[in-house]
Amino acid sequence: MGAFVGIDLGTTNSVVARRNEYGRPEVVPNREGAGITPSVIYFGTDPPSVGQEAKEYARLGDEQIASFFKPQMGNPLFSLRFGGRDYGATELSTLMLGRLRRDAEAATGDSVDRAVITVPAYFGDAQRKATIEAGRLAGLDVMGIINEPTAAALAYGLQRSGAEETVLIYDLGGGTFDVTVAAITEEEIAVRSTAGDHDLGGKNWDDRIATFLAERFANETGFDPLDDPVALNEVLVRSEQAKWQLSERSSTRVTLQLDAERRSFELTREQFEGMTFPLMDRTRKLTEEALEEAGLRWQDLTGVLLVGGSTRMPMVRRYVTEMSGQPPKAGVNVDEVVALGAVIRAAMLEGQETQDARPRYTLGGSRTPHFTLPGPSRISDVMSHSLGTVAVSPDGSSYVNDVVIRRNVAIPAQESRSYRLATRGGANDRMEVYLTQGESPDPLDCSILGKYVFTGIAATDAEVDVDVSLCYDRDGVVQVSGVQRDTGKALEMHVEPVPDDLSWLGRPPEGASTGGERVPIKIFLLIDVSSSMAGEPLVEAQEAARAFLERCDFTHTEVGLVSFSDQVELQSEATDNARRVLAAVNRLVADGTTDLTDAIALARSHLIEVDRTRYVVILTDGYPDAPESAVEQAEAAKRDGVEIVAIGTGDADLDYLRRLSSTEQGSIFARRGELVQAFGHIARVIAEGGRALRVM
Repeated sequence: MGAFVGIDLGTTNSVVARRNEYGRPEVVPNREGAGITPSVIYFGTDPPSVGQEAKEYARLGDEQIASFFKPQMGNPLFSLRFGGRDYGATELSTLMLGRLRRDAEAATGDSVDRAVITVPAYFGDAQRKATIEAGRLAGLDVMGIINEPTAAALAYGLQRSGAEETVLIYDLGGGTFDVTVAAITEEEIAVRSTAGDHDLGGKNWDDRIATFLAERFANETGFDPLDDPVALNEVLVRSEQAKWQLSERSSTRVTLQLDAERRSFELTREQFEGMTFPLMDRTRKLTEEALEEAGLRWQDLTGVLLVGGSTRMPMVRRYVTEMSGQPPKAGVNVDEVVALGAVIRAAMLEGQETQDARPRYTLGGSRTPHFTLPGPSRISDVMSHSLGTVAVSPDGSSYVNDVVIRRNVAIPAQESRSYRLATRGGANDRMEVYLTQGESPDPLDCSILGKYVFTGIAATDAEVDVDVSLCYDRDGVVQVSGVQRDTGKALEMHVEPVPDDLSWLGRPPEGASTGGERVPIKIFLLIDVSSSMAGEPLVEAQEAARAFLERCDFTHTEVGLVSFSDQVELQSEATDNARRVLAAVNRLVADGTTDLTDAIALARSHLIEVDRTRYVVILTDGYPDAPESAVEQAEAAKRDGVEIVAIGTGDADLDYLRRLSSTEQGSIFARRGELVQAFGHIARVIAEGGRALRVM
């Protein structure tokens, strides 16, 4: 078995890292002796040239160039033609990875056959699978893929020591932008949230300069460089140079020699920052989205980690300093940190195979002692996209995106949905499930991952239930399986291409008027925040509430939050905005006594005359201030048609919980450490109990 490496497969530049003879991660120089290899391919040679040589041909205006193809990973419609052959983004990335592998072998003298490859956190399933396939085609056993900001946090965690830190990783590369919030301890990198845009990167800043220069040149000469490919390439090259010059000085002069005309234009940093302000503002909105998802504010962060060459622009550092109140963390090479984190991840995965989670490194021969690399030994990552299915809306009037696994849930993650199928007597049946990735309730605004077809469903004279399990594995890749409930048989499944015409998703479903309706649901969580819940009990209660929200189907469910101590507060109105409720959960503070009576009354007032299935879910760790009054309020709510579930922990009494609940089965006592599982189970039961969805 050969050596492993970590590869930052970038939009504009790529980097390879290895573990050296001292057990430390280090960047591997390419054949030119540089640590960074331009992600550019030139097809005018046989074989194609990759890296710096190809970039030089691009600067000369040669059209046989492939660059900026990484954002097109997983896009079946993207293709470039060279030498009579079509190349997709996967094939181009294969050429890039092959060059990186050969350079690493030449530099180290080792055979390289394994790698962890980085991807933008905002990459979806298709892009991740395409990246793994490119690595395989390049002769690499892809040990895993890792989100770029997470890799950066891992490398940063190696050089830090001391107390836990909550860090925001601001990753602005050549073609993509990711922002991630992570907690870093001595043992673990725990990602709290992530957001991003795989169409936003340094090239967008280049394009703004190019547009400015082209307009000025056209106004003065009558020749528009945007209409001529060779002239446009020259403008783009000069624009990139101007961007980097403006990172070092307050103004620069750009000279263009095009169509027998020569013009020189001055560009100031102030002009540059003005024309690119909307781009910075897009990163600001995504950053605030990530903080909101994590339930944090800027002042809650211990620091900001800048990643990606584009963060060298002064406007980025100034923005981060202004918002966080402190300069970005120092001592991190923005170009190399992602690759270094990738090789650390590779070492961790190798350690797991040998039952040692912390990466171990051998110095020399077999008799040399092992040394353990300091730093975190566990990663808890998240996915930036929700995973769901195409289904029929509650009233049967339209198709909707039915979210099964919500974004920013820790991976690996698995959830199931039960679907009912009317089978035909005398023949086995099939069921088609369209998988979605995205946040919008409209499936046409989401990525349709594929048509997953389940076959071999045993026919009966009645309807059958099929349990479909969706999973994000540790790489964020989607896995799907199905079981026929009455037989317990695992169903055969294959994936068919998504039809070109999906316009039917925008029309009412056929037969919707005769189909079963899905009843909407309204839920209020009532969480005890009395002083006895302070500390670890409240932390666990918040984790349980988050687990509950993650399993709720917000396409037809609204959730509200009430906290109760000696003060009863409506922390969140009932809403289908999961982030709003999550932020309210994260704000909870324990103090005071236990006024459950008024808490039930408050929830009841928001559930009267609501045309939905209604639930109140109570969490308490003991008797309330007026136990009989609380029971009376619970009975009044039940008479209104509200279903009550009571969960107790700590010093709670199960018999009392049963008096509060609508049914005996609706009362649960959970020991410390069991709350998350209990809340997750309740959310699943509520979702399945209210379900009349038909999967298309």
